[in-house]
Amino acid sequence: MKTKNIPLPEPELRAILRGADDIIAEGGRTLLSKILKGSKERKLLELGLDRNPSYGFYRDLSLEQITDKVDQMIRTGFLKTEVVNKLPRIAFTPRGWAVERERRAEEFVQEWDRWLENDVTPISMEYLKERDRSMIFLFLFKMLCSGDRKYVPFLELWERVDFKRVRVEIQHVIDALKQRERLSPSDWERLIEERIPSLLLRSREPVILACRQCGRPFVWDELNPECYTTEGLRFPELCPNCMED
Repeated sequence: MKTKNIPLPEPELRAILRGADDIIAEGGRTLLSKILKGSKERKLLELGLDRNPSYGFYRDLSLEQITDKVDQMIRTGFLKTEVVNKLPRIAFTPRGWAVERERRAEEFVQEWDRWLENDVTPISMEYLKERDRSMIFLFLFKMLCSGDRKYVPFLELWERVDFKRVRVEIQHVIDALKQRERLSPSDWERLIEERIPSLLLRSREPVILACRQCGRPFVWDELNPECYTTEGLRFPELCPNCMED
């Protein structure tokens, strides 16, 4: 029986994308499947891939079954293979990267929440440097939307070590959070809207979706803040024309 070309359930989809994130353009389908299986293979352990959050996610499935799921991710447009040094390597599609980018940004938020809850102060924020700029700015957007001043001390630590462009945006978020309590709900919403063009960056390649109603392809608007939730990225199901009908 052939696997249907429909996306996997959300938890599986996210787990596979997270597993792929550590081997993009460096490993292929087999290595990704072994990460998800929780393989004890020496090469995998030497690369530290057993520390990937998705390591062992499918430990109860066979390697063949896991590879079928990876292939389903390719067929449904979340992953693709590219030839690097004459070998096929796993890569994100624009849609897959959009999902993973949001997931990683939310992981940063959750990490800061845990540190704050346990009264932990990070020694350095250097770990946030050299990250994908669109992911980092999405993280900042989530900080801004929280409206919570508790993040200000960490933001100030981060602002000291990052590059100028990022420091500018961090300072904007710090200033906004400090004045949140003095702003009316409408003024706060206006402030967030003003920061959207700076913090929600468009990808080089657009994400093309198919409308559930008319079936036509349409370009996803990455600047729509309603798509970014704490539960994950939510793509619109209808194209703009069908939404208006």
